[in-house]
Amino acid sequence: MRIIPVIDLMHGKAVHAVAGKRERYTPVKKSVLVRHPSTLSIAKALQGLGLEELYIADLDAICQIGHNHDLIGQIVAETGMKVMVDAGFRFADEVSEYVDKGVEKIVLATETLESFEEIPKVINDYKAQVMASIDIKSGQVIAESDSMQVPLAELIRKFKDKGASEIIILSLDRVGTERGPDLESLKLALQCKSMPILVGGGVRDIEDVHLLCAQGAAGILVSTALHKGIITKNDLGRLSEMEKSSKR
Repeated sequence: MRIIPVIDLMHGKAVHAVAGKRERYTPVKKSVLVRHPSTLSIAKALQGLGLEELYIADLDAICQIGHNHDLIGQIVAETGMKVMVDAGFRFADEVSEYVDKGVEKIVLATETLESFEEIPKVINDYKAQVMASIDIKSGQVIAESDSMQVPLAELIRKFKDKGASEIIILSLDRVGTERGPDLESLKLALQCKSMPILVGGGVRDIEDVHLLCAQGAAGILVSTALHKGIITKNDLGRLSEMEKSSKR
């Protein structure tokens, strides 16, 4: 089970994302991870928990009001974590600045992606791995492009056929709410599973992690539970040991 911490960036600062209501996001001011929550210190603290991957949402880029290229590049350089970025990419040529900064995986999301044809362009032209994010609110896929407004099974099939290596089921209305994960959407996705399925949104504690693992999720995106110390370094260590034992 991969535990992937999340940093949401807005105006150069890590912010608390809650229910996808971006106009209400506020900077992280309190976290058990660090005394003074600068974005870079948070990233280093997450690395200190033994986590190797990091999901970054560049909200300025998603909202088309700017970007955080340099800060993301600094995080990559100073932590060595495997960074994946969602920056509201619509077209393949928008990923170049992030790839140049060392971003390993590009997240192409239904909310903003213009066409499935952009996926092989990212893979071939920029030599980056593509993760597909199926963005969901109230059980419905969020998409601006008509090409993304298709049933979940068809979305997964098309993402796979065009070269995406993983699928994220991101329940935006659950992000930061501690309501619990969207098990129904995960169940639907797993019915047509043809690649690893990751889950984001609503994870409350390590019990949710175990539940999602038992359901078949390959990884989980987490933020609030880490900042609050509900999921601890010890929890992560025990999870890692359990996985090692199961493979023996």
